[in-house]
Amino acid sequence: MKKNTEPKTFEIAEIRDEAENIRTFVLPGTLDAAPGQFAMLWIPGVDEKPFSIARDYDGEIHFTIARVGSATEKLFELKKGAKIGLRGAFGRGFSVADRGKTVVLVGGGYGTAPLHFTGKRHTENGARVLMVIGARTKNLIIHEKWCRDANFRVKIATDDGSAGEKGFTTHILEKLIAEEKIDLIQTCGPEKMMKIIAEMATKNQIPCEVSIERYMKCGFGVCGQCVTESGEKMCQTGPVVPAEKALKFADFGKFHRGPEGQKIPW
Repeated sequence: MKKNTEPKTFEIAEIRDEAENIRTFVLPGTLDAAPGQFAMLWIPGVDEKPFSIARDYDGEIHFTIARVGSATEKLFELKKGAKIGLRGAFGRGFSVADRGKTVVLVGGGYGTAPLHFTGKRHTENGARVLMVIGARTKNLIIHEKWCRDANFRVKIATDDGSAGEKGFTTHILEKLIAEEKIDLIQTCGPEKMMKIIAEMATKNQIPCEVSIERYMKCGFGVCGQCVTESGEKMCQTGPVVPAEKALKFADFGKFHRGPEGQKIPW
């Protein structure tokens, strides 16, 4: 897939509040992205940051973003009509299941963002999709309506029990593995959650893919900021990698690197 390494300007067509401190920014156009890929989003005069692509079809690009730092704080100040820059799409995305297969997608927090896009590709290919959405509380659940409108089976887990089942996505997945035939598991969210899921899938011999977040500056393998302890560049090898590969990374589920290369525990 062709990479757009030079930033292109896009105008924000719509801004939607999804949950507390989580918004979707809608841009007209396309990056010809596959689900699970990311783009480098440039906030003029502020910074450039990597974000998963929540949607890229029907002439719209969506980014569902949480306000978690100074760059996203500035992004949240932008209004409809403001212009931003994009480079990408970059990286390896999620694979698409064959017709008739059953896929379980597990999203934790705002890691749920790219999974509706992923599920859409599965259903277009004739696969069945079961979406597990996890959040700390009801007010932080995102994209549930999108998933139900797409006719995914949807299960919800919240830490406090304010919606769906009380507990974690991994508890729901454990039950599903025991009760149903699952052909593929794909997950995006907190790395500790994904490590447990990767171990569960491997133990039960179910193919699994995880989306690994690492600090990225360039997006296409030059800066080296996103290298894992095992020497893998996540902007190229990932962000989506098979579970068995992720479990060989010494830092998976334990820590990542900051802008100066310092170890930051998950």
